[in-house]
This record gives sequence, structure tokens and C-alpha cells, in this order.
Amino acid sequence: MSRYVGEYFEKLAHDFDSYYERPNSVVSWLINEWLRKPGLLKRLEVALTLTEPRPGLKVLDVGCGSGKFVAECAKAGAEVTGIDISPEMIKLAINYMEMNRINANLFVGDATERLPNKYDICVALGVIEYFKDPMVILRNMIEASQSKVIFSVPKQFAFQVPLREIMLNSRGVDCYYYTKKKVIKMADEFDKKSITVHDCGPVYVACIELK
Repeated sequence: MSRYVGEYFEKLAHDFDSYYERPNSVVSWLINEWLRKPGLLKRLEVALTLTEPRPGLKVLDVGCGSGKFVAECAKAGAEVTGIDISPEMIKLAINYMEMNRINANLFVGDATERLPNKYDICVALGVIEYFKDPMVILRNMIEASQSKVIFSVPKQFAFQVPLREIMLNSRGVDCYYYTKKKVIKMADEFDKKSITVHDCGPVYVACIELK
């Protein structure tokens, strides 16, 4: 994993919900509006459309954070498991589920390790970009999935990149950016499985079909 990513998200946990809803300062509001929000909400919407959560569907959310994607899938009746490398993120997600009376399985976990082979769909939003070799996670997700793998990556040439780099570099965290062509080529590593790439502003959301 890239430098200090686990520690980065551990420290980030208590501010994470404000990225979606309620910035807690003027600076956070500016960063939220210009850097995070344009991609966060759109990628959530697209990922949910691709997942089609429904009763009986088994979904794994890799890097579930505060649990927004987990919650939306669970509310639609899916059987959802969320894992995150940050214990604080998992605590935040558990609290969110309890407050909203949503049932989901939430665990501290590392996606670079083997995942249980029991899910229909595996999803990783805001995870891949922190790995120099993303294939480690993608291979594990594909092995654990029966139907499809969905993931997001930041665009290489989005105008938010310089601001994001300043923020991440100050925290000692590496981030890797992608062109659409590079995302499509990732499927070549998996016997040329079908992949679609969706434009979500500053990020791409990709879906690898396994059937």
C-alpha cells in the first residue's frame, strides 16, 4: 500500500461525512465543493446503478469508509459487507448503520489479502488510486466475485488534480491518476474480460463483467 494510507484515513475518519453532506468549516466547504463533491456524489450514483442492489444480491464494498454505499445497497435489500483498513472508518460506518437502523456486515480488513469467494459483486470506490499496483486488489476482487467488479479512479487531467496533490503530499500520501485508455487496458490482465468506463466528472467508474 502507498505511504501512510492507513494512517491517512484513520485521521480523516471523523471529517469524512462532511465530504458528502455538511462541511465543518469554510476551508472544508471550499475543498468539498471544488475537489471532492463533484465526483463523490456522481460516482455513488453511477456505482449504485451498475450494482442494481436488490434482495438476495451479495455485495462487498472494499474501502467502505463511513458506509454511504453500503447503506444505499442495504436499504434496497441487498446483503452487504463493508471492509476498510481504518478501524475509525468502520466505527463511523457502524454508528451510521445503527442510527439509521440498517443491517450490514462491517469489518476491519485489508483488500490486498485474499477475500472470501462468496459475493455477486465487489465494489471499490476511492481505493484503487492509492496503490502503485492496483492489480493486487482487482485480482482479489475478481476472485471473490461471481458477476462483476466495480471500481473508481481519478482522472489524470481533471482540474482538481493539482489541489488534490497538494493536500495529499502534505500528508505523505501517494496517489495515481488514470486516462480512460489506461482503465480499459486493465481488463487485458484478466483474459480481456468486458469493461465499461463511465465519466463522472473528475473520476471514472469502471465495471468489469465476469459473465
